[in-house]
Amino acid sequence: PWVAGLHFAGDILGVSGLVFCTGGVSSFFVSLYALPIVAAGVVQHRRGSLGAATLAMLCYGALVLAQYSPLLAGLHVPGERPPFDAAVSRWLINAAGFAALGVLTAWLAEARAEADAQLASASSAIVDLQTFNQRIIDSLPGGLVTTDEHGHIVSANRAAEVITDLAPSRMLGRRAEDVLQVAPESFRAVPAGEVRRLDVEYMKPSGKRILLGLGATRLGQDGGASGYLFTFQDVTEAKRREYETQVQRRLAAIGEMAAGIAHEIRNPLASMAGSIQVLRRDLPLDEDQTMLMDIVLRESQRLNDIIRN
Repeated sequence: PWVAGLHFAGDILGVSGLVFCTGGVSSFFVSLYALPIVAAGVVQHRRGSLGAATLAMLCYGALVLAQYSPLLAGLHVPGERPPFDAAVSRWLINAAGFAALGVLTAWLAEARAEADAQLASASSAIVDLQTFNQRIIDSLPGGLVTTDEHGHIVSANRAAEVITDLAPSRMLGRRAEDVLQVAPESFRAVPAGEVRRLDVEYMKPSGKRILLGLGATRLGQDGGASGYLFTFQDVTEAKRREYETQVQRRLAAIGEMAAGIAHEIRNPLASMAGSIQVLRRDLPLDEDQTMLMDIVLRESQRLNDIIRN
């Protein structure tokens, strides 16, 4: 700060010397005092502008007194030398101008400093908010990809990189249908405000095939649609478990049906076998009739064994 103060003081002294050498009170370069006053206000704010204005008033007053001092009467100063009263009036007018300029510059410098502080605070808040939003997006378990209105990818979260095995450099700028391996007509006709869901068979760069559960919607603005938003997850394992559950349910249904059929068959079969045994015991049978009844009983038992197994 003190180096800057010396610099502005030197500027004011230099302007004073120029004014003195070019007519003193009558010089046309008195307005140059405004330059170091404004510069001091920009650099050192209120303190600098008011200090420079005060020094300018003092230097200009000293210059006027020196011009009318008997000690310097023999010194030739170019330009006319007005009466002393007129010179004092000019000094007062210029001094008031210096003071007003110093106050105005101080006020503007303080306002600018406050605006800069508010801008810095707002910028820091925006950066923090962007960082927080990006942290939330990267923490999502599912992939998230956004595109511009032409379908070129402009952002992708960390889960999208993990699911697709693609680095950001291999996704950004490319068309979404090429990266996600989805047909363009499946999402370009999505009405605004709606989500279209579909399962997509995706092949990773390694050659492994997975199933993506993908949702596509439009990114809308007040002026209209401006792009697309894709959310997706690897549902391969979930679909496998769902298929196994469906198979188990079908097998269970088949088992219940088989048990019901076996029960319905074994009841009349047992009645038939019991009736044959009673008839075989109570009726007088010849050898052929006995053999036929034995066949019926034997086959009934075999059929019962098959149903039980």
